[in-house]
Parts: sequence; C-alpha cells; structure tokens
Amino acid sequence: EQTGSVSISVSPLSISPSVNGSADYIAHAGDRLSYTLRYKNSSSDSFQSITIKASLSGEMFDFSSLRTDAAFDPIKNTFTWMTANAPALAQLSSGEEGTVSIDINLKKDFPIRRISDKNYSLKLQAEITSPTVPSGTAASKTISVSNMETKVAGKLTIGAKALWRDASSGILNSGPYPPRVNQPTKYTVHWILTNYSTDVSGVQVSAFLQSGAKWTGVTKSNTSNQPSYDSSTGKVTWNVGDLMATKGVISQQPEAIFQVEVTPAENQINQSITFLSDTAMAGQDNFTGVQLGDTARALNTDLPDDQTIVTSGSRGVQQ
Repeated sequence: EQTGSVSISVSPLSISPSVNGSADYIAHAGDRLSYTLRYKNSSSDSFQSITIKASLSGEMFDFSSLRTDAAFDPIKNTFTWMTANAPALAQLSSGEEGTVSIDINLKKDFPIRRISDKNYSLKLQAEITSPTVPSGTAASKTISVSNMETKVAGKLTIGAKALWRDASSGILNSGPYPPRVNQPTKYTVHWILTNYSTDVSGVQVSAFLQSGAKWTGVTKSNTSNQPSYDSSTGKVTWNVGDLMATKGVISQQPEAIFQVEVTPAENQINQSITFLSDTAMAGQDNFTGVQLGDTARALNTDLPDDQTIVTSGSRGVQQ
C-alpha cells in the first residue's frame, strides 16, 4: 500500500475582472461596458511571458462597437494579450500588478422572438498563465482563472395618449372640438404598457388631473385592475400588479382607459389646455432586483394622437 499527499494553495498569479468599476454591476440595454482585468503577482518570484485570455458570451453584446488592445478572434469571441500587444506582460515582478481592458456596447433592443426570451445575462471568462512556476512547486506552468456574470436589467415602458373620437374603445366622448369657452368636452386617456425582458412585480402607473379637468368615472382595462381616482389629491392610479416578461412585445399590450371632462375658461382662448400631468410608472425587476420606471408626456387638448381630427385652423380654445 502506498499513500500520497497533495496540498492546494491559492495561485500566486491572480486575475480579477470588473465591469464599469464593479464586480456586481447591473447592466442596461444600450450601456457602454468597460471590462477591466486586474492581474497581480502575489509571490516572491518573478513571472515571465504571461498570457491573458478572455471570452465574452451573451446575446446583448454589440461586437461592432468593440475597442481593445487584445488580439480578437471574432469566431470564438475571445481576446488574447501577450508580450507582443502588452509589453508589461513580459515580466511581472513580485508584488507587481497591472490591468488590461475591453470596451463594448450593449444592443439597444432586446432580441426577443419567443416568450422564453427573458433574463439576459453577460458572461466573461478570464485566464492568466505563465511558464514560470514558484520555487518548490512541481508543475509545468502557473495558471489562474476567473469568471464573472453580469445581469441585464429589464425594460418597462409607458405610453400615454388622449383622444376625442374613440369609437374603438366603446366610450362615447361628447362636447365640441376644438374646445369652446364654458362648454365641457370629454376625452379618453389611454395608458399603454410594454414589458420587455424580465418579470416585473408591483407595477403602478399614476398621474394628476390638472385644474379644470374632472374625473367622469368611466374606465376600462384589459387587465384585472381598473384605474382609480383620489378626489382629495387629484391623482389617478392604475395598480397593474405583476407583469410577465415580453408582455406587450409578442402579446397584447396591457392598457387602461379613463375619461376626463375639460371645461375651458375665458382666459384660455387660443390656448391648449393641459389636463393631465406627466405619467409616472414604476415596478420591481424580479431578475436583477432593481427598480424599473418610465414617464410619459403630459396630455393637452392639442390631441396629436387623434388621427380622426382634420382641421387646418388652430386647435386652441375657441370663443
């Protein structure tokens, strides 16, 4: 019978990746990412002829935007640094350290084709090697590896529009258009959501009715919750709840509709009346844990989204 013992120690030659200065950075579509690979010699020996290799994988990378001093293999998406393109790697003395880098953009749009296209992440694998081995070590080379995964946050958007003629909604709006002094006109407001690449919880949409606008109580929604109105604050709220990834991208967009009534005053002649403030929306990204949000523009009586209105004159308030 024979016995043997093996001791394992931390590699004296290390490599540590980070992106945009962080090891746990949360990326967003369209980001510019700066990967930094920090290498260090923690031994009392000097290492010769160091080679660093790295690879990137992930559907969100835009390799056409790549900037690096490394030798790049576009087939395997791998990067190599050696003495030829990084002279500092010729020798690394005891306690010495340095960095190499990769700069690359993320795509602005998520490549969503199926319901299962969700929770995008970016992976980096890095390896540093040298033919030098520390004294007393029986090995052919020194090697150290490190991996890093970066999550890409989802994207949740809100659109807001107002209509005077809105037959498709089944809601009848009354009153003159262009609006007239002391005569009420009713409009329908549409809130439309799109959720891209992650499941989102606790989604809420809100805005405030402005002076001169009234809540009629007429609402519709293709979700389980309807918009509600707080008369003490003038706030309109739509508690959407949870949204699955790709909702509104490859399936019907969540939408809520509510009706408001606006009565112009004499001091508003020839003006457009803003009757709803900017719309704010927020929700929790279940994949990355970050808060997602978006805003939509305030709405006024110009009604640029109502294609049924044909007029060569002003859309401002009439006498």
